[in-house]
Amino acid sequence: MIAEWFKTRRYFDSTKQKQNKASVYEFPIKYGIIKRRLTRPTSKISFKVARPIVEGALRSIIRFDVKGKENLPSNGPIIAVFNHLHLIDPPLHIISILPRDSIIMAKEELFYYWPIPIFRILMDIAEAYPVRRRGTPEERQLAMQYAEDVLARGILFGVYPEGTRSKAGCLKEAYHGCALIALRTGVPLIPVSIRGTEKLRGIGWLTRPKVTITFGKLFTLPSIGGEPTEEKLRELTEYIMGKVAAILPPEYHGRYKPC
Repeated sequence: MIAEWFKTRRYFDSTKQKQNKASVYEFPIKYGIIKRRLTRPTSKISFKVARPIVEGALRSIIRFDVKGKENLPSNGPIIAVFNHLHLIDPPLHIISILPRDSIIMAKEELFYYWPIPIFRILMDIAEAYPVRRRGTPEERQLAMQYAEDVLARGILFGVYPEGTRSKAGCLKEAYHGCALIALRTGVPLIPVSIRGTEKLRGIGWLTRPKVTITFGKLFTLPSIGGEPTEEKLRELTEYIMGKVAAILPPEYHGRYKPC
């Protein structure tokens, strides 16, 4: 399957060139089409207006702390690898990365206006784009191509390899897409862990829990010496998630061992 992906790369590169000429990228979701122009979020008036409002609202319900920010380069392409515990994780990650621009790949459900439109509004303001977990091969490839374009412009690209939040509160099995993007682009990765948002359930909303985001050290993927087979991608995904586990307390490690 992976070999077939590389065989079709010429076709998708051609598709990407057409998208670049049009400067509009279209991502299908259940209720329509999400259009993106690869705009830097922080340059938008809507972002400048929404940022203090969203951050103020979040800080009213949590105590927010960011650690290891010195590990984040101030410029250049980089893939940020996040764990995921709660729906409010994406805006917290985006805020923690500022003043750098970041564009994240998020699950399709966050782009629905129904039943909670605020997430769609925030995703549009932040220029995030959707990925369909059960999308067609063409849709998945378009999502990866867009990630390449984001990185080619020196913007930080954020990804949630687990695909959805962990209801158990610890790392769950991750998909291989992050490893593929990192292999194809060759850019460094940075692990970014979050803990504490899993407490925002039930009466947890009333306790103002402490939420900590930690930036780990940059790393690159080891050479695989050939085509990326399913087994190789599994190993690389284990390696990536091990870096995330390394900056989390033991109770958050789940199925991954720190490395």
